[in-house]
Amino acid sequence: MRKQKEPEGGYFFLLSGENPELAVYEFKSIISTLDSPIELRVSPDNRVIVLLANISLDESFNSDIIPYLMKRVTLVHFCAVLLYQTEYLGKPPETFYELISSFDISRIQELTPNQSFSVISKRIGEPKGILCQLNLTQEFSRYLGTQILKKNPSKRVNLENPKEQFVTVLSNQGLWFGQFVSYSLRSEVRSRRARLRPFFHPSSMNPILQRTMVNLGAVRADEWLLDPFCGTGGALIEAAQLGIKSVGIEIDRKIIWGAYQNLKKYEFFNYSPHLVFGDATQLCLKKGMVSAIVTDPPYGTAASTRGFDLKDLLLTFFQEIRSILRPNNRVVMAVPSDVDIEGQAAHILNATYKTFFQYVHRSLTRKIIVFIIIK
Repeated sequence: MRKQKEPEGGYFFLLSGENPELAVYEFKSIISTLDSPIELRVSPDNRVIVLLANISLDESFNSDIIPYLMKRVTLVHFCAVLLYQTEYLGKPPETFYELISSFDISRIQELTPNQSFSVISKRIGEPKGILCQLNLTQEFSRYLGTQILKKNPSKRVNLENPKEQFVTVLSNQGLWFGQFVSYSLRSEVRSRRARLRPFFHPSSMNPILQRTMVNLGAVRADEWLLDPFCGTGGALIEAAQLGIKSVGIEIDRKIIWGAYQNLKKYEFFNYSPHLVFGDATQLCLKKGMVSAIVTDPPYGTAASTRGFDLKDLLLTFFQEIRSILRPNNRVVMAVPSDVDIEGQAAHILNATYKTFFQYVHRSLTRKIIVFIIIK
């Protein structure tokens, strides 16, 4: 059985499949930094988010909100204007005829005349039924292209350099069709990977995950972010790229010098990060000075906790920061999956928390923990 949903305006986003729950939470964290009321609908498999347009916000959606989102998100592949969607209830289509029948051709609108266009289809998840067919995406794209030409005979297909690009996402959960807007900046963020910086340390986190953690902090531009175990500066670099004021604290003289070298490599348009040589367990900060703490504390064979047990170090750290945090401030931290600290930390901070697991390599799975201070 299938249920068709009328297009309601707005946009849809294809989320990364590497950690769908984390991708949804990153997206919602970014949305929380906006003052505008925005309705989101998330597909059951956490792979597609539909952002519904409020009529009063239409102009700002196009000029401000969508560019802002696509600049920040890392666990999103692309964004498209939503022209049509269908959600499947029960099993997905079993035949190609069922698939095309689930698409209401009358929803293909009058498009810009004489413009060249292309249609691409993407299949996500673990497909069933006709969705398993080897060349399904090409066949479905040809079908939609033909229907667009019937409705708009002055248009022409151009697969190399089209003026307009339409995209369909197919999954067991449903079908989403729209006009492509933009890709996220994932490739740009990857270009800042640790091995390409002047100072490299093997414990450095990859920039995609560091940008994600900054986003989980739900920090607005012009607010302050603190990384009290800043290491070689990766989180500071990503925060500064987003226009967020940031300060990093590091206790190792060699590492903080390396962080300084890394920060010099990049141009920051609004605020350059600040570096402080100091101890994360002995902070001299007033309440309200920072809006979020985002950090990847030292662990593993390549990092040093200076003789402290990691859990003991972190519990001391949580005691130190509880007096500087305000309600709704966030603490985002990465720790090895076998470090059981969430419950004690939440009690110390008077916070709720969410935990996400991120596979790194054979011997390491990280936990990304987001604490939100209770009012």
